[in-house]
Amino acid sequence: MGSSSNLVRSMLAIIAFVAVLVAIVPRISSVEQPAVDAASVVSDAVRQSGLPLEAPVGLPAGWKATSARYGKSTDDIVTWQGGWTTPDGSFVALRQAEAATPKWIAAATTQGVVNGSVDAAGRTWEKRYDAIHGTTSLVNEHEGGLTTVVAGTAPLADVLVLTNALRRATSS
Repeated sequence: MGSSSNLVRSMLAIIAFVAVLVAIVPRISSVEQPAVDAASVVSDAVRQSGLPLEAPVGLPAGWKATSARYGKSTDDIVTWQGGWTTPDGSFVALRQAEAATPKWIAAATTQGVVNGSVDAAGRTWEKRYDAIHGTTSLVNEHEGGLTTVVAGTAPLADVLVLTNALRRATSS
């Protein structure tokens, strides 16, 4: 049988040991996603689809493409989509599809509610805002039924930076 003072000394030893382990084990403070080659994905998508898809060209320093894919999305609509992080760590996404349905647009804008329009990249865009997720979206239907959505948690100014950088992509 141990005494209560031995129990307290044992507990202090264990607490000290755990504190040392916590202090020396490295912890991840943030995860940085590697850059991807969005230009090659959209070039491949243009070659496969024959659509006049777009991608941003000449984004300012600090912008980084973190995702890019071409495949089926909401309502089985084939979609070119890419994502970029801004210099302050916010996110802006681009989605383009032909014959987009209302369900596809709702998903691309995270159910954003129409709250005006804005002119950018030589076109008029419907502006939507989703207060739950803090997402600003710009929606434009152009060139034979192609719908473009630029959306992000970034401020509208950053969403407009990507929107104004859109240029027609060429096939590879």
